[in-house]
Amino acid sequence: MREFEAEIDEALTVGLRPDRRMPRNSQVLTECLGFRIGNSGIEGTELLTNPIPAAVDMHYNWPFPQFLVGEKYRILVVRDAVNMEDVVYSLDSDYSVATQIFAVDQLTFGQGTLMEMADFGEYAFMTNGVIMIYWDPTISDWHEVIASATIPMMRTVCNFKGQMIGGCVLSSWHDCDETSIVWSKIGQADFTPDQRNEAGYRRDPFGGEVYHVRRLGNSVIVYSSKGITKMIPTSDPATFGFEEIHDKGIINRGAVGGNLKQHCCVDSDGFVQKLNEEGLKNLGYQEYMDNLGEDIIVNYNASRGDFHISDGTTGYLLSPKGMSESPDTPSAVWFDRRLYGLPASTSTHIPLVASDIIDFGYRGQKTIFSLEAGYSEADDAEVAIDWRTTPGTAFQRTKFVPLNNEGIASLIISGIEFRVCIRFSSFAPYVSTLDYIKARWKMTDLRGLRGVYAAPPRGQG
Repeated sequence: MREFEAEIDEALTVGLRPDRRMPRNSQVLTECLGFRIGNSGIEGTELLTNPIPAAVDMHYNWPFPQFLVGEKYRILVVRDAVNMEDVVYSLDSDYSVATQIFAVDQLTFGQGTLMEMADFGEYAFMTNGVIMIYWDPTISDWHEVIASATIPMMRTVCNFKGQMIGGCVLSSWHDCDETSIVWSKIGQADFTPDQRNEAGYRRDPFGGEVYHVRRLGNSVIVYSSKGITKMIPTSDPATFGFEEIHDKGIINRGAVGGNLKQHCCVDSDGFVQKLNEEGLKNLGYQEYMDNLGEDIIVNYNASRGDFHISDGTTGYLLSPKGMSESPDTPSAVWFDRRLYGLPASTSTHIPLVASDIIDFGYRGQKTIFSLEAGYSEADDAEVAIDWRTTPGTAFQRTKFVPLNNEGIASLIISGIEFRVCIRFSSFAPYVSTLDYIKARWKMTDLRGLRGVYAAPPRGQG
């Protein structure tokens, strides 16, 4: 009986499937735990390190701790659920000293949301909706206020070329509310509208609660509960124009991350959206975002262009090449000469890859007789096969079988549809490689064939 082989290689450069309705035999993965999709394919995940001094009383109450990195300041926010307060720290450049700025007591101020910072270098302004904290250069110290004659209380804020942009206004400020976007005078922390027309406000074009305002290149992106809008500066008059770019809001406050060049968010339908100055692109992955809870946090690793997406229980890693499932579930990720994260990585996971559904282009029953994998510098490789004999039923997984020194394992299993799996005891970043997986199989049910013995399905050798 003639033997065929099918190779899984391109899937290792793509990662998880963007849509659960991908055609059979697509070069994508259904499982990819503990890997990063790199330029040359599968890589090991880079470990997250916790640099916070041991003297800091750390608490892990999702979506905290939070870490904000500015040009000069490094800000840690820890939520203490026992004492009912959010403690704000400033850390020095080598993370050896943490200085408490303020403890936002919930009984006094109410419970704030995630802290946001408008970074102006020497001057920095932070808000979480219940308190505003800013660096006062005249006294060289942090100053805390709950009310200001020139700044409304708001939940989100950013720096746009020396101008403060804010949103979700909570204090009495003209006729603003949670759906409002506000902007200050250029070069001043003053949002008071006047005849110069530099400062102003308006309602979110979609009428949603404003979750985030973030600079993107030469514009500001407004992420609300009902849509995504681009703020475009104009010179005559000196104000902003507004362009609606997506009629779905983000799924929750915190579900967006990025830098001045690109953003990534999870929209209210559960799709991963990527935004740069060229426009918005729907990447898909709704199938995997459905695994997450209601409080999703998106963090950005600027050194590699990676987005970490997590709900505190399950995590995903979106690289420029594709998505994988991450063993880490960080509330904070940042790069400052090295990769940091809270909480730090653990080494309890087993790296695992599983292909999408394969039927080899033939619907009759087939039998897989062996699997082969090309890999190096990875420990204790084992393979298994998911199989089923009836479409639509749940897959069953065989026992994992070790690959021998040549990377081959005998594994005989029959069915009409399969998924091929491989796992390792460890898979190191920058060192370990997995180039391909091959399945060798035979047609054991020839009732579907007519006439001359068929050529290899879909060109497989």
